[in-house]
Amino acid sequence: MGDIKIAIRILVLAAIAIGFNALFTKFIWPEELAKEGPELQKLLRLSNSCDVLYFGESSNISYDPVKDSITTSISGLIAEQLPNKKLGDITHQAYHAGIYLPLIKRIPPNGKVKTVIVTLNLRTLDQACIHSGLETALQKQALYYANQPPVWIHLRAALNDYDNVSEHERDHKMWKQWTDDKLEVNGIEFPYPTIKTWCEAVKFPLPDGSEDMPKRTLADHYVKAYAFVIDEDNPRVKDLDEIVRVCGYKYINVVFNLLAENTDYADSLAGKSLAQLIRYNRDYLVKRYTAKGVIVVDNLEVVQGKDYTDQNWTTEHYNYTGRKAIANNVAQKLLMNN
Repeated sequence: MGDIKIAIRILVLAAIAIGFNALFTKFIWPEELAKEGPELQKLLRLSNSCDVLYFGESSNISYDPVKDSITTSISGLIAEQLPNKKLGDITHQAYHAGIYLPLIKRIPPNGKVKTVIVTLNLRTLDQACIHSGLETALQKQALYYANQPPVWIHLRAALNDYDNVSEHERDHKMWKQWTDDKLEVNGIEFPYPTIKTWCEAVKFPLPDGSEDMPKRTLADHYVKAYAFVIDEDNPRVKDLDEIVRVCGYKYINVVFNLLAENTDYADSLAGKSLAQLIRYNRDYLVKRYTAKGVIVVDNLEVVQGKDYTDQNWTTEHYNYTGRKAIANNVAQKLLMNN
């Protein structure tokens, strides 16, 4: 008799939970999801109408506000060259593979989407991005993309049940890696063993004993952005691996759009070893994911230094010439593999 009572209570509690989730989903969830997980509804809508989905960050939609008469995004320029395919994009500033992943998991299997183009931004694999102060907010958004009951997601968010690390702790981890991570690659001679020592070094000295601070500051930005060695333990590599695995069982083709980086400026400001390291990391990614059957579009050096809209910072923001060059390469690869 006691077991029956317990079973009845469990059934009643389950019915209450299901009913509450249904009410929450209908009346509260749409507004909360629009605020906290802004790309999911768009993804689900596009999944029913598009053959190709492009996942990108600010590089996709940035343009030169002064010189560009054509402001079409990279994904839009690709779409123009695929007349027999409908392409949609999921674009959000600061997104990376770890945030694309839960969205890609929500693409219906055996549905209309046959190909995903995933922006592969080399800097998102560096220490500064992995431990960015933006990451906590991004991880909260990723929680809202999970395929779980809405009321459960709401409860987890309220309890901070996600990667809710403080900005101070993230900053500490970044600086520890800048201090401890050794720069060691066969065939590359680095002038300094770590990011910290490299940034501490005197750069662009002037006759009066001071330094050319604008050049020195920009050089340090390049060192912090690109002086890292990619391996399989990098969390972004693990995210990329999982994207390939998920798309594999959904029978979705994967294209990694490896974005252009300003190797010319890296070389002139920080020396040839930094440019060599950027190319080494490119080669690692191309080799790793080509072996897994991914189409990797190597756009690393297709954009000239003058075509970056940010001349005093390290970003993947391009003018129309740069965006068009990247889009052309992606479109050609897609057409060749159709």
